Amino acid sequence: MKIFFLFLFWSLWYVNFSARTIISPLLPIIEDEFAISHAVAGSIFSFLSIGYTISLLLSGVLSPRIGYKRSIALGLLILMTSLFCLRYSTTYASLAVASFFIGLGAGIYLPSAIPLITAVFGREHWGKAIAFHETAASFSVFSIPLLTAIALHFLNWRTIFFIISASCLIVFTFFCIFSPDPSPQKGKKVRFSSVLRRRDFWIMAILWVFAASCALGLYNVIPLFLVKENGMSLETANTIFGFSRIGGFFVAIAAGFFVDRYGAKKILFLVILFTGLSTMSLALAHTIPFLVIMLFVQATIYPAFFPVALVTISRLTDFNERSIFTGTTLAIGVIFGIGLTPVILGTVADVWNFKVGIFSLGALTTVSCISLKGIKGI
Repeated sequence: MKIFFLFLFWSLWYVNFSARTIISPLLPIIEDEFAISHAVAGSIFSFLSIGYTISLLLSGVLSPRIGYKRSIALGLLILMTSLFCLRYSTTYASLAVASFFIGLGAGIYLPSAIPLITAVFGREHWGKAIAFHETAASFSVFSIPLLTAIALHFLNWRTIFFIISASCLIVFTFFCIFSPDPSPQKGKKVRFSSVLRRRDFWIMAILWVFAASCALGLYNVIPLFLVKENGMSLETANTIFGFSRIGGFFVAIAAGFFVDRYGAKKILFLVILFTGLSTMSLALAHTIPFLVIMLFVQATIYPAFFPVALVTISRLTDFNERSIFTGTTLAIGVIFGIGLTPVILGTVADVWNFKVGIFSLGALTTVSCISLKGIKGI
């Protein structure tokens, strides 16, 4: 039954993540049909990120009050309704509103799912369970562009959003029937301010910012870096960039086993250290072959951070604290790591070049691993 439960939550995370990753491969078609500029088309992700950040923050407060199962169900209802409505969008305004609510529905899931997973599995198995769960995001990044390319040969782009919405309905039904519904511990209320006063919270938030910066923040500028500063063609850059993501899927699973065996603190330290060093190496590469090798190395290492960090958060918190701690940490990571990093790297590139910004990011990430000395008990 536990294996079924894990696959159920893997499916939930897959459709949740796919609701956001599906927009990118369809963006050129959406841009043409709505007759909007590149900048306006890109702003769709801004609306999605705003909704996602808001729900991450609200989920930590909402989930302990109405229950984790109800919170996830609410998020799925918002998500499937928004995807269904996006299919009928005829103006940029309606598209932006639908994107905002997609983010709003998607952000509720993870802060509620982690307490449920840790409630079902014993502490000694948290690493493996959370790591397997996190592979759904990596699989979505690989599979959705491929499935979209195939589907567009037979279907209108709007129908694809309907299919994702229908998938949400299917997993929603299974979730409502089979998922357990553990209640928060009675008599123990967790205040948002009490989490913000914790030293270990700010350490995890800072580490998450740097990890998100080296992951999705850097992800958004690497193709530009390869084309503009290394003279690659766009097709070659995208091909190399895509294949470099493959190793992270397997490393994330391995990290879960290592955490359960050797402890979260040691693994987290090594992952952050080598993520920072490999990011610095991207900027120091003077030949294309070495740059390509470091792209593969860097993209293989950083995905291990996220399951290990979620296990660390779970071990630092009790059942009632887990949701608000997770949601707030992720929200800070989204705002600064994913939202601001591409802007900062682009600004540095305008003044100097991408290598300066990438090297600085890698150096700061490497130094940040020292902060783990301030965390005890993991």
